[in-house]
Amino acid sequence: MENIKKQVIFLFSFCLLFTTACVPKSIIDDISLIQGAVFDVAPNTDSNRERLKVTYVCPIQRKGNKVQVLQGYGNTIKQVKTTTSLESGQPLASGQIRVTLFTEKLAKKGLSGVFDTLLRDVNIGNLVYVGILEGGGNDEGEKLLSGKYNTASNVAIYLKKMLEQNMKTGVVPNDNLYMQTFRYYRDGQDTYMPILKKKKKSIKVTSMALFKQDKYVGKVEEKDMFLFKTLLDKSQMESHEFKTQLGYTIINNIRSSPSYHVYVQGGKPSFVIHVKMAARIQEISKHTNLENKKNVEKIRKDIEKSLNADGAKLVKKLQSLGADSLALGARFKQHYKPFKLKEWRKMYKDVPVKVKYTVDITNSGVIE
Repeated sequence: MENIKKQVIFLFSFCLLFTTACVPKSIIDDISLIQGAVFDVAPNTDSNRERLKVTYVCPIQRKGNKVQVLQGYGNTIKQVKTTTSLESGQPLASGQIRVTLFTEKLAKKGLSGVFDTLLRDVNIGNLVYVGILEGGGNDEGEKLLSGKYNTASNVAIYLKKMLEQNMKTGVVPNDNLYMQTFRYYRDGQDTYMPILKKKKKSIKVTSMALFKQDKYVGKVEEKDMFLFKTLLDKSQMESHEFKTQLGYTIINNIRSSPSYHVYVQGGKPSFVIHVKMAARIQEISKHTNLENKKNVEKIRKDIEKSLNADGAKLVKKLQSLGADSLALGARFKQHYKPFKLKEWRKMYKDVPVKVKYTVDITNSGVIE
């Protein structure tokens, strides 16, 4: 019996060794891994129709942050990829895409066709980051992806890390292709994306793009991105500055949590958005005695007043654009069974929405 066991183990080991020896070497060096893409529109020289233009970036293996930038044209994404392959020495593979950007020109025309194709591509993962590339010039995608930046990573990984850290503790809302899909197909909600701009040696998130259905219609400016994130979902952010009676005050270790209250009367809704926020005072521009609780209370009230006023303005802006980024329609639908999307879109601009912040502040931190 013991001999039989030894023979079985020997045969298994031999087969394993033989199989391993026959496995082909890694094909990473034999393909071009697409890690980033910029989608744009390009005029068709044969007619008045506009075609799709896509700029791809692929890392050059074992060359640090060096990349190969390729560009193709076509009526569909698959056609673009096929034509782009004609100038590549290796097959293009999309399984490693980290970031997908759309130009403002394309976003204003509508992303439904491109977006639907991306979602149907089984090779593209749900955790891909998406965004809008700011700028109206030609070859914005090529300029961005072939740029030289102050980073050891290639441009696609740099973009991924930059978006990642700003979503984790900065003012950029948490997002990826999966979350975009949910918002895109959800009745009573419009999507949004970060807007990126190329600087000389860096890339910056400048604002948030707002969509009405599949079209880019406006944006949340950089100064309001903090507010926008607190209204969307639970969030944590490093710091933010407020102007108060006692000087410019920076709060940090910020944690916020919004709750939505829907009231329906006669088939018409009204909303109250209550945001609870906790933070610490980190720095004040003027000498202030924070041992005095009255001073802390003044700061707290000033911050609440500022948040309430600016929050109300931001919501009004979203309504005027017809961009239901806060999913008020979807929340209304949960409370009203006869909900109809067409009717909601007509009433959205005039729906009463009250924004109320409750701020809890401690006085620990640095006083300047």
